[in-house]
Amino acid sequence: MKNPISLSLLVVGLSACAAPPQPAFDGECVAPQLAADDAGDGEHRPAPFFQLAAFPDGALCSEELRGKVVVVDFWATWCQPCIAEIPHLNALHDEYGPDQFAVIGVTIESGAYEDIQAELDRFGIEYPVVMGDEAVVNGFGGVIGFPTKFVVTPDWTIYKRHMGGGEHIKEQIEQDIADLL
Repeated sequence: MKNPISLSLLVVGLSACAAPPQPAFDGECVAPQLAADDAGDGEHRPAPFFQLAAFPDGALCSEELRGKVVVVDFWATWCQPCIAEIPHLNALHDEYGPDQFAVIGVTIESGAYEDIQAELDRFGIEYPVVMGDEAVVNGFGGVIGFPTKFVVTPDWTIYKRHMGGGEHIKEQIEQDIADLL
């Protein structure tokens, strides 16, 4: 059986074909050149380069995040534990950002672009959210459940992956941020 995330992303991708075009990125987004020994393994490998459609418009290039500690939150609009964590992520965004820290929401398996925008307004998300794709999911090493968060260092290396939610995950992420700032 094929990877269910890949299959779901394919279905979401196909269903989005009828949606209006997503906003275009209006800046230059250039992938960094990595040395041959930058492949890494496990959590301590380079985070992927991406350029993704951002809400409510525009795009976000991963190069814009270099130099900051970043929490990358893979979530879905239908995921109740993901929604429950939004106030904590808003608080992190407010407490640490924007000079040295960022929270980025990457929504996947959540439907068409315009449907997601309506949900973002309802949830009161204060940090940037982008429309994820299979390439960014695979670049981070895959997502097997929601929510899944990655803490990324200022040099754009994956520091830690946190799967699931709850108070212990919040505490671990806060400790990771403190360790990296």
